[in-house]
Amino acid sequence: MLLIGSLFAQTVSAEELHYLIIAKQAEPFQINHNADDTYSGVITDIITTLEQKKALEVSPQVMPFKRYLYEIKQQTYLNWISYGSPTWRSADGNWTQNKRLSNQSLFSAEHIMATLKDNDQITGFNNGLLGKTVILLKGFQYSGLEPLIEQYQMKVLKVNSHRSALLALKNSRGDLFIEIKSRVLYSVKQHQIDPSLFKFSNISDTIAPVDIHFSYGDGVANELIEWIDLQILMMKANGEITNILNRYQ
Repeated sequence: MLLIGSLFAQTVSAEELHYLIIAKQAEPFQINHNADDTYSGVITDIITTLEQKKALEVSPQVMPFKRYLYEIKQQTYLNWISYGSPTWRSADGNWTQNKRLSNQSLFSAEHIMATLKDNDQITGFNNGLLGKTVILLKGFQYSGLEPLIEQYQMKVLKVNSHRSALLALKNSRGDLFIEIKSRVLYSVKQHQIDPSLFKFSNISDTIAPVDIHFSYGDGVANELIEWIDLQILMMKANGEITNILNRYQ
């Protein structure tokens, strides 16, 4: 659960951060529970750990992905923190989410291709994909995928969530689903979807793994960013980030 304010907030002036959370599309990086206003997920848990080390006042702001990008672009929150990757761009080609990233990456995320287990036609990125339908999440862009969609003349089915994508694949509304591995496997487990229905293929040789970083608004002080970079190095060295990742496997 996200801690709102540090243990030391009573004696030290806390630095305020608006923590931007993508609603319903970023699990297990960011998980929000509407019923009781609690927050978890890999990124959230790392921020919670930072709160325990420094006087921070973190205010969660949950919103759909399109609004998330809009609020960043409009600079509604100058002192915001969230996450991004150097390779990600928004749909209009801008670096909205990645204008200011941490120097240190938090972890690396690889992609997988999910197909129905009995589909023998699709064995990777080859001519077996000609004319097939690829399922993708609305609003998300994946570096290196667009040229492949054009090359193999694939149709695109865009859905709102990982659960919707897996159900669309299960019901043969699409032929393949491409997404970050941890997100797919988390959704399968969370929504109790039978994993034996699917075949999961490593596609790292086609779509390279992405490094996930913290991203920041223009109002976040350089001194705080440098302190967080140091904490990231320490958390990676002592296994804290690995332990957090393992919670959501």
